[in-house]
Amino acid sequence: MFPFYRQLDSMDCGPTCLAMIAEHFGRQVDRDHLREFCVLGKNGVSLLGISKTAESIGFKTAGGILSFDMLSQEVPMPCIVHWNQNHFVVVYKIKKHRRKGTYSVYVADPGKGLIIYSKDEFCDYWASTKTEGKEKGVALLLEPTESFYTLKSIEINPSQNRINFLWNYIRKYKQHFSQLVLGLLLGSILQLVFPFLTQAIVDTGVGSKDIGFIWLVLLAQMMLLFSQTVINFIRSKILLHISTRINISLISDFFIKLMKLPMKFFDTKLMGDLLQRIEDHRRVEQFLTSSSLSLLFSFFTFLVFGVVLAVYNLGIFLVFLFGTSLYAGWIILFLKKRRQLDYKYFEQAGRNRNVTYQLIGGMQEIKLQGCEQRKRWEWEDVQADLFKVNLQSLNLQQVQQAG
Repeated sequence: MFPFYRQLDSMDCGPTCLAMIAEHFGRQVDRDHLREFCVLGKNGVSLLGISKTAESIGFKTAGGILSFDMLSQEVPMPCIVHWNQNHFVVVYKIKKHRRKGTYSVYVADPGKGLIIYSKDEFCDYWASTKTEGKEKGVALLLEPTESFYTLKSIEINPSQNRINFLWNYIRKYKQHFSQLVLGLLLGSILQLVFPFLTQAIVDTGVGSKDIGFIWLVLLAQMMLLFSQTVINFIRSKILLHISTRINISLISDFFIKLMKLPMKFFDTKLMGDLLQRIEDHRRVEQFLTSSSLSLLFSFFTFLVFGVVLAVYNLGIFLVFLFGTSLYAGWIILFLKKRRQLDYKYFEQAGRNRNVTYQLIGGMQEIKLQGCEQRKRWEWEDVQADLFKVNLQSLNLQQVQQAG
């Protein structure tokens, strides 16, 4: 499989494409080194910047405007192509199906993932001009030289383990997490008692017409329900305390790193990307607190009630286990597509924040230049793109729920 890296923001597509191609040829390179040489600007990196950076790490490059026939038949793979007039992706394979007469174009998009396009879909994004009746687009061809395999300065630096990174924020609150887990266990045990009490009401109370026993069991259920509610209240307050402090720590550390960066870094970043990255820290905090605990609670509930069901009727338990496995497999099928939509949403949300920020912050300049309508149309175009991503996400969710 072709190596894939995810771009850090909307301006990082060029260096990320180079990193993927370098690893394809057997070298892992430091992306910070590539970003430094690419000379990123507010509008990203140019094809010339990518070409110079590729040559600095040992590639021989050639750029040009090619037709699809030339790209599929004469160009050595992989190569970098200009995508949708505002992005760069890697084309690492073009496969022709002789029986059908169609093409499959394999693309590594640093913003979305490894995607397969048909010829028409690919040309819709890639082609930027048409001459002699043929659609043509911009491509950068790369071929490794001897120096590519001998340079040592481009080797990647070992990165911090992600689990260790998350653990640094969790370990401060180990005592609180132990209280939350204890609350989950007590809540599960109380919930486990309810089916047995209901069985006692029907089998013993109703069966023997013992109204006193029924009232006793109902009173016990009421006390258990009250206890379970109190535990949930306490657990919610502890969770709010932990989640708030973790969120503050994440964003504070982000600001500390941001303030240590040189001035030139901020010349290459969009304000919307930085704001959206701060918003995404909230999702990390939710994963560390509510999502992980909910997963633990669901697993424990499944385990306990599965054992109870197996004791009562093994056949029904096996049917339940098969259905649960089928449901889990169905959910896993959608994870890759959901991940792609998630990154698309991040990209569009970052653009939306950036355009909104420019619209509000530069209102005086907009009015002086008389471009109010053009700026409003630009904002509306971003909203339309954001709506398309939200619609795709909703359609995927509905298909998943229908299944």
